Amino acid sequence: MTHENPGAARNDRRRAKERIIAPVARQLNIAGWLSVVAGAFWPVQAAAIAWAASRWASGAPAFGPAVTAALVFMGCAFVRAALEHRSGALLFDAADKTIARERETLISREARARTEAGSAQIAALVVQKLPLLQPWITCYHVAMLRAQVLPVLLLVLSFSQSWVVGLTLLVAGALIPLFMALVGMAAEDASKRQMTEIASMNDMVMDRISAMLDIRLLGAVDRSAADFEARANTLRERTMAVLRVAFLSSTVLELFSALGVAMVAVFVGFTLLGEIGFGSWGDGLTLGQGLFLLLIAPDYFQPLRDLATAWHDRAAGFAVVADLDELDAADRIGFVGQAEPCTPLAGPISVKSKGAVARVADSEVMVPDLSLSEGQSVALVGPSGAGKTTALAALAGLVPLASGDIEVNGQSLNEKTADAWRARLALVPQRPHFPDETLQDWLDPRGTGTDPTSALQMAAALNIVARLPDGLETRLGESGGGVSGGGGTATALGARYHDRCQPASCR
Repeated sequence: MTHENPGAARNDRRRAKERIIAPVARQLNIAGWLSVVAGAFWPVQAAAIAWAASRWASGAPAFGPAVTAALVFMGCAFVRAALEHRSGALLFDAADKTIARERETLISREARARTEAGSAQIAALVVQKLPLLQPWITCYHVAMLRAQVLPVLLLVLSFSQSWVVGLTLLVAGALIPLFMALVGMAAEDASKRQMTEIASMNDMVMDRISAMLDIRLLGAVDRSAADFEARANTLRERTMAVLRVAFLSSTVLELFSALGVAMVAVFVGFTLLGEIGFGSWGDGLTLGQGLFLLLIAPDYFQPLRDLATAWHDRAAGFAVVADLDELDAADRIGFVGQAEPCTPLAGPISVKSKGAVARVADSEVMVPDLSLSEGQSVALVGPSGAGKTTALAALAGLVPLASGDIEVNGQSLNEKTADAWRARLALVPQRPHFPDETLQDWLDPRGTGTDPTSALQMAAALNIVARLPDGLETRLGESGGGVSGGGGTATALGARYHDRCQPASCR
């Protein structure tokens, strides 16, 4: 097993806190202290129960102490419930804000500047991994604050009644964070490996689905199924590794918790029976003091239990943030313009390119020199991988230029004109995706009611539309609803049909 550099790990955790926790730190602090105050009411409830029981044992009337203790207990319970409710509302609101912020940032950035990361990897991050930030935000911060305050409060109360009980809880409680830290390092490593495997498996599934036809034609179905089974087993093993670490952590904590509570119970029991005459202040423990110590001893370990559970949520959260940071640092394919609605670029449609070189990630693609005006067409041909799609993307203003110039409608294609130029275009990629609307609505996005017959005739598509089940009212669906994009590797770029623009195309 390999471990990362401790200094680098600390820096990663610091950046993760700054990115995720800092924007909602105020909400988390308020929620944490509300939960701490709620937890501090339990000693009051325990004292009320112990006092009532000691009064009954001393022969006092049962009704009065019982009513008083019940009122105190119920009043504290009501306040605790209100505080925990408010704390939970603040925590989940902070988690929702954080996940929504990261998701919006991720989607908007990837839509404007692509990386080499597969769409499945990004989808897994958006859909599967980002929600894992919620347990970290809603549990860990509050659990850490409770673990820092409540055990100290209960320890002070225990020492005030018996130094033996206080010392027992102190020793048992001090060992738990030590083992939690050791187990926590393994949990963080296991969570990172699990997150990596989830992303890899999503990429593999997307690749196999997109190539399903080729896989069947090549007779590689069994091989693909075996590969998928192997990756699924790897994911299962890594998930089980995370669970094993979680169970180990819980076992260690429960062992020391049970030993601590048992030792307190033994001491209190033998002291009340008169077998032990030391360990308390004054003349020994009373029944009320003994019951009070027995009631608060399990609660001394509860914040540590919560922290142990939240520790694994923290590890999963750090793994998600590591994926986000890695995607942030990835080389990106630039985007020209702001991708915002605007008025179409005015003037007769024309395209000119001279010495244009498109920049895609760390490579450059030459855009053919050409000069097209309204009514002309050109075919861009070449072997697979020659850069045809990239050249068309550059002409559409979808990728930036490393050098040279492209003029559209007599103006340079740049950040200022790219959005308006794209408003004049219709780009049909090799694998098109359509909105779930009718063909009529898609051809007339502005809803002007213009008859598209002339445009369909110029595109030699009238017969295609005539063969559709509902003609222009056929709903396209995501894959085009049977409207074929043609064979080969064709990608088309043309003027969008609207107003008085005449279609011109490059394909």
